[in-house]
Amino acid sequence: METKKKKETPKIDIYRAWCKGCGICVAFCPTGVLAKDEAGYPYVKDIEKCINCGWCEIRCPDFAITVEAKTKGKKRAEGEGGKEEPKPKEEEISPERIVAPGE
Repeated sequence: METKKKKETPKIDIYRAWCKGCGICVAFCPTGVLAKDEAGYPYVKDIEKCINCGWCEIRCPDFAITVEAKTKGKKRAEGEGGKEEPKPKEEEISPERIVAPGE
């Protein structure tokens, strides 16, 4: 029997201070990860559906959304004798940002 590899969930970062609520990111999301709230701003409805295509980030005219693939468990600095870089400190998130972290 084949076992499915669990896909890594990306991190979606929405910077509301820059977002004008145009809805382009919601409209272009092929899997329905994003939705609009009562005020018309995007939010992450279902992060598990994200396929990390980046269409929301590419299409955003305000650069208000970013999608990052998680690199958990992968070596970042293989050229330095196979040593792993230390984990970065937890980033402080301002109230203007909505961050949906992957696992």
